[in-house]
Amino acid sequence: MVIHGREPDWSYVARSVVKVLTVTAALLLTLTVGERALEVFVDVGDRTAQVYGTAARIANPDKRLSHGYTHSGRLPVTTFTMRGEPRRAGPSDGTTEYKIVEGLFGTVQAPLLDGPSGSLADAIDSVEAKPGDGRARATLDGLPPTLVGVGVVEFAHKMTTEQLVAFGRRHKICGGDDVAYIYEPSFYDDSSDPSSLNAIVWNRDMTREDDWAEFAYQCETEPERALAEFRRWVGLLDENDDLEEFELAYGSLKGAADEGVTYGLVFDRWKLADLRKLLDDPDVGTIHLADVAFDLDTWTG
Repeated sequence: MVIHGREPDWSYVARSVVKVLTVTAALLLTLTVGERALEVFVDVGDRTAQVYGTAARIANPDKRLSHGYTHSGRLPVTTFTMRGEPRRAGPSDGTTEYKIVEGLFGTVQAPLLDGPSGSLADAIDSVEAKPGDGRARATLDGLPPTLVGVGVVEFAHKMTTEQLVAFGRRHKICGGDDVAYIYEPSFYDDSSDPSSLNAIVWNRDMTREDDWAEFAYQCETEPERALAEFRRWVGLLDENDDLEEFELAYGSLKGAADEGVTYGLVFDRWKLADLRKLLDDPDVGTIHLADVAFDLDTWTG
């Protein structure tokens, strides 16, 4: 007995396969979007603040950026809002509102938070770019020692945490909101991708979003706590986090956390008399002064 099989309807088979693949792709997309949407509505507000709010402060040391707040609208978009003022030696001229917007797929927009500008930006960019030429001493000697200034102390060499603690003890430098640590200088190279990266400037207060939480600096040993907090923050990052708006890169941040050295200090309203003394320390290469003003606390006190 011979059984004659029917030729399969290959067009029907092809349509069925296409339907299966289409449904499978749709399910995978739904799961991916659903997972992302769950993150958006459950956790993204906190994570936007922790990752992108902190990144904005790292990349913009020319601004005193406040702790912020998040808002999720009807669309799966989260907005993190901060206020900030220029980091100048004199009194504030008022604050500006800055917004960081994270979309459904993790893309970030942060207008005017792509890096520092002005004289403090120039001072930070000078770290490791220009050797000390003695002009800092002449500049400080020519100004009244009672003035306060904003700028950068550039070290003569990379400083480990232990060396930085010893430096602070020698000069009675307490950790506080008036000092930040340059863990990586800014980077420019037209032949690389990206062609530029902002300096990594860190203060332990940058990750704190709760104004009521208990918080205290550790005076001379603050560099140890600051580096530990920076490493903890870098550990929160994912390689896919969109840091491009801040001209930061995961690899650079990870490298700085692993190396754990400091290239300089960004100082905020330090007395010029105290800065002048630092130039006599062989660990100090030079001082880049960005702004000076009268110390109003002294005049009104």
